[in-house]
Amino acid sequence: MNENTQASVGQILREAREAQGITLDDVAMRLRLMHRQIAAMEADDFESMGQPVFARGFVRNYARLLGLAPEDLLARMQGAPAEPVPVSQSAPPLPRSWLTSPWLILLSLGLLVVMAIPVALYLWLNSDVDDGPSNQVPVAAQVRPVPAPAPAVTDATLRPAPAASEVQAEPAVPAASATGATGATGAAAPAGGSGPAAPETPADKSVLHLEFGAEAWTEIKDASGRMLQRQLNPAGSSIDVSGRPPFELVIGNAAQARLTYNGRPIDLKPFITDSAVARFTLEE
Repeated sequence: MNENTQASVGQILREAREAQGITLDDVAMRLRLMHRQIAAMEADDFESMGQPVFARGFVRNYARLLGLAPEDLLARMQGAPAEPVPVSQSAPPLPRSWLTSPWLILLSLGLLVVMAIPVALYLWLNSDVDDGPSNQVPVAAQVRPVPAPAPAVTDATLRPAPAASEVQAEPAVPAASATGATGATGAAAPAGGSGPAAPETPADKSVLHLEFGAEAWTEIKDASGRMLQRQLNPAGSSIDVSGRPPFELVIGNAAQARLTYNGRPIDLKPFITDSAVARFTLEE
């Protein structure tokens, strides 16, 4: 106790530093002071450090770094009046919680961004799917009159007589061939056969076949702009659509779909955009 009482401030600081195995360079780096200022404190050369208030502040920070009681050392300094409070304000408060760490804040922001991207993509894709069922009702209303096409009705109303003669000529064809009928009746048969074939035009029809490995949305229009198919197709399903080319197609989740056109496979990869939707026109 007597040795500790008689020891100087600098000696106490030096012995505590050496006991902890800390070098002068380490102390200077931690206190953000110069090497000579640390050596001056350990040599009790406080006058070279400027005004007494600065020297007392340096000693207080040095003592706290070494785990010593700063008030005991300040009382040993020459001409040291009772130290007021201001030095306690010089030390910045340490973070009290790991929740205030900037790295944690950056990590949380990164996680929010990573989670927001798939959610936004999902909502965007579902927005197209939700529009589909609401628009299917007017499309169905437009398609209902299609089974009775207008051209077929106009041909029947403009030529009622030929249609009746064709109906009578059809059962007479085998009798004419068996009895050697005249060429006039034979000529009537091909005329009757060519009449109903005109509105059907099967040669103008092309067939699209789609298979879906995952749930996908499709829209298909023919050459007249009529919507042939518009719906959400479940995974593992397939559809066949026929009409007059060129076709305008929109296929969602196109990477999981396979398309054949009149039996010929079509590669969808060149038409797939960043949103996994393929939009293109398929011609003959």
